Amino acid sequence: MSQAPITPITLQGTAGKLAGWVVEPPAGSERRGTVLLVPGFTGSKEDFEGILPLLAEAGYRAVTYDQRGQYESDGPEDVTAYAMADFVGDLLGVVDQISPDAPIHLVGHSFGGYVSRVAVVERPQRFRTLTLLASGPSTTENLNFPPPALLVQLIETGGQQALWDQMSAMMAASGQPPTPQRLEFMGNRILRTRKANLIGIMTAMQQLPLRDPSPLRNAGVPLLVAYGDTGDIWTPDVHEAFAKQIHAKTAVYHGSGHVPNEDVPEQVFADLVTFWKEQA
Repeated sequence: MSQAPITPITLQGTAGKLAGWVVEPPAGSERRGTVLLVPGFTGSKEDFEGILPLLAEAGYRAVTYDQRGQYESDGPEDVTAYAMADFVGDLLGVVDQISPDAPIHLVGHSFGGYVSRVAVVERPQRFRTLTLLASGPSTTENLNFPPPALLVQLIETGGQQALWDQMSAMMAASGQPPTPQRLEFMGNRILRTRKANLIGIMTAMQQLPLRDPSPLRNAGVPLLVAYGDTGDIWTPDVHEAFAKQIHAKTAVYHGSGHVPNEDVPEQVFADLVTFWKEQA
């Protein structure tokens, strides 16, 4: 059976057009709702390419988009236009565009999870569930990653190329580097991403959005914390402690790192659907 096709769409953000993808369930199939997947730092809609068709085959309308200033989306050149409130405003606007009358399932990867959790706290009635995928607590001291303040200095001095040089060196040393084709795409994507986006995200992370987990825990939206246990930028014990704080279910991808959505999309898909059906 051929997979449902991915269709490019244009969504409207508060600072311009947002490049998106949508995959629709097969004609005549049961419709189970809408899913929105939000990428993280240096990411894009392509991070979910392996999951979208699976979700559609299971009856879900699946949508993703490049956040403001990422890859193919519009974005200002002013760093101050990349505050957390700006990313959240875009997300909530996208939700209203893709599902104006019904709440949706939300999946946020890494920094996309930071944006997603704030959106859920602000408008919990618009969401059926929230999944935080490789997206740890709102702190900076437990990151297995260069401190955001140092990355800001690096990007301000050397731009997107300097960031890519550091990231590609880290991936080469990880023992599990992406394929040459994937590396080429990732490098091109960073170079096309606004410098202000990269600095803005790192600045927003330093402001520790929702460091107190109680508003998320009390929002009334079912939560799932899903993560790889090998080489993520948060260690498994950090993810587990965070899940307990917010009363979330967990899903673990053994042998996967920071991008289980790319490493093991079938497993991530299966856990998402199981979680959603449990909440029905």
